Amino acid sequence: MNPRLHPREDHWLDYASGHLDPASRTLLEAHLAFCGICRREAGQDLAPGGALLAAMPEAEPPAELLQGILARLKAPEAPRVGGEALPLPRALWSLLPSLEGAAWHGALTRGFRFLEAGGGLFLIHMEKGRPFPEHGHRGLERAVILAGGLEDAGRVLEAGDFDEEDPSRVHAPVALPDEDCWLLASLEGGIRFTGWRGLLQRAAGR
Repeated sequence: MNPRLHPREDHWLDYASGHLDPASRTLLEAHLAFCGICRREAGQDLAPGGALLAAMPEAEPPAELLQGILARLKAPEAPRVGGEALPLPRALWSLLPSLEGAAWHGALTRGFRFLEAGGGLFLIHMEKGRPFPEHGHRGLERAVILAGGLEDAGRVLEAGDFDEEDPSRVHAPVALPDEDCWLLASLEGGIRFTGWRGLLQRAAGR
């Protein structure tokens, strides 16, 4: 079953032309791992480049290039944080950077934690039924649900769904009650907590 929420068409054009930053590219590739519809669309956008490559004369690739490609094709290992294997779909393993040295952080909320995955990406874990603290954004937020799902202002997002949040929106998503929610997000400028968390955040100069 394909996800219901997809990136905009212009995202795929940027993806095909190589104009995306690494964080946005990783998010789109995470969505592609779930979505056959977008795999076809991305393939169509990449087709002109493929036709151009096919028309080029054949040449023997350098040995070091071939060795590098083969090394990257080795079976990926499940991502781990501090010895904890993360329960994420196998198709996503090769997309995530090494997280072994990363550290979990919280937001003074039980059942919620996050870590910096590098390149402006954040891996977020919400235990089933637990809320993400109410917050707004200092810039655009993009996210892909990796496992489980959440409810956000009447919308239900599940594995593979791609979401884009305007900076003006304040929300407090809640993980669905039957399974922990894992998501990968990019945040432009970070988030702004409301209530007492916002007071603490401002007092800390963040």
